[in-house]
Parts: sequence; C-alpha cells; structure tokens
Amino acid sequence: MIIPLSLQQIKQIIATPEQYPFWQQPHVRLAINYEIFKECRLALAEITDVFSFWLLDFAPPGADWRLIESFPFTGIALNEAFFNANYQKFTFPFLLSTFAEREIKVIVRSTQPAPPAEVMKALHIAGWQQQGRAGSLFS
Repeated sequence: MIIPLSLQQIKQIIATPEQYPFWQQPHVRLAINYEIFKECRLALAEITDVFSFWLLDFAPPGADWRLIESFPFTGIALNEAFFNANYQKFTFPFLLSTFAEREIKVIVRSTQPAPPAEVMKALHIAGWQQQGRAGSLFS
C-alpha cells in the first residue's frame, strides 16, 4: 500500500512517529514528493528504520541527485509526463537499472495501458498503475 503524504502530514509523523504504528507495517509505503523530501530529509533519515519511503513523481529539473541517491528510498513512482518524456532516451534504462541494483522498485502511474511485459522488464519497471486521469497525486 502506497500512501501519498503532504508536508503537514510528514511533519506530524516526524514529530510523533509512535502515533503511526499502522504505517510502520511492512506492506505500507509512505510517498513524498521531492520538495517535501528536500525540506525534511534530515529528520526523515532518522525514522527510515521504522517507515518505508517512496519518492513521488521523481525529481524536477535541477534536483540534487546526491540527496536522492543517499536516501534509502524503497521505491519511486514516475508520473506519465516524466515517463513519456524519457523512456525512449538511450540512458533511461540505465538510470532505472541503478534503482533495480539498489532494490528500489519503480512504478509508473499513467492513463495509458501498460506496455508489454518485455518492455517493462527491459526498462526495469516493477509495476504500472493505470489511472483515470493524468496528474500528480497531490493535485
């Protein structure tokens, strides 16, 4: 289960992690966008032993990749716009393979049906979530 969180919610979890035992279960993933991650990354690092975090919608242009690479995300959810803009680029499978090597799952949220299984495997995409409309989970 992937639960998208707002900045206010993540600050509450950071302040009182013991109040959220149901979100500490092995099947629960807390999803945050890059802006929330960047603002709260030091405090988030202190609770990664009890919570599992996913990065939503990857990162905007100009994002500090060193921050993303050094944080123990367990998954990344790509939006349709990012996927469509990048999946045919030569470097895209290599980028996703670095996540696979670190056992970080990558899923795509799209209004389009999933590509064939061999394409998903070649791109190192673990899952495809078809949604009714495009956009961010936070919109």
